[in-house]
Amino acid sequence: MQVLGYGPDDHITVRDIAQPVPRAGEVRVRVQASGISYVDLLLARGAYQVRPTPPFIPGSEYAGVVDAIGPDTETGLVPGDLVCGTRQGAWAEYVCAPASRVHELPPGTDPALASVATASAYTALYALRERGGIRAGDTLLVLGAAGAVGHAAVQIGKQLGARVLALASTDAKRAAVRAAGADAVIDSGSDWKDMVKRQAGPRGVDLVFDPVGGAATDTAFRTLGWGGRHLMIGFAGGEIGALKTNLSIVKGAALVGVDVRQYGEREPGRADALLRECIRWFAEGRICPVLRCVLPVACFAQAAEHAQDRNGIGRVVITF
Repeated sequence: MQVLGYGPDDHITVRDIAQPVPRAGEVRVRVQASGISYVDLLLARGAYQVRPTPPFIPGSEYAGVVDAIGPDTETGLVPGDLVCGTRQGAWAEYVCAPASRVHELPPGTDPALASVATASAYTALYALRERGGIRAGDTLLVLGAAGAVGHAAVQIGKQLGARVLALASTDAKRAAVRAAGADAVIDSGSDWKDMVKRQAGPRGVDLVFDPVGGAATDTAFRTLGWGGRHLMIGFAGGEIGALKTNLSIVKGAALVGVDVRQYGEREPGRADALLRECIRWFAEGRICPVLRCVLPVACFAQAAEHAQDRNGIGRVVITF
């Protein structure tokens, strides 16, 4: 089967390896589409905070068709079912995964959309509800709102009843964030702290959703009201911010780390239930990603360039 991995020139290339055989409790999926995220690329190149032991197949989200069922596997899935899931090794023609972590999709669902519909939404829902304790009526500030996980946070924040303030850097990105449902959209290249405070009103921001890091972290933390929560998702801006910790005292506010990978490992039952909820919301049309481009696996280098281009809008998907 075809997979993506490192070649002799230290570039990610298409390789051929043996097709995996599903073990007891597993199903095998013939992958039709797989998303490329910024984190996937960092991890593939050994530049992410989590570093799998090589050799490994990169990629973490996929959609496709059930191809085979492992022995002694209790599942309602049958060969031919359209499914999606999240699993390390998704940049491959076939993926074997525990049956409980492979989720059926309605017939006719676009595999390209489905492949990127759940991972970002799963991160956002876990952050906002499980870690942030979001409530209807809360004011939510989303940094990097035009990025994959930021876009999902805008949609999910609205679904959970929040008033969403969103930061984005260009006119096109701000238009995309408005279309996702944000109540107020602010230029992230401006001196935005006071604008956010005016939009939030006297109570201040209740939650910050921060996948950006760097200097933006300190600025965003200062917009929090009493008892606010700053959800730290990642550092897409390339720098880890230096936060003045006395701010947490004077605001009674909390800096909350969000790591969905560890959540899945440490609390698999709850994590699977959360993922199923995201899939249901996608199937019901309550959340939906934006696609930037869909390219065949042979064009991976071009797809990776698109995924790393911060000026683009929407997700990049490869097909097998």
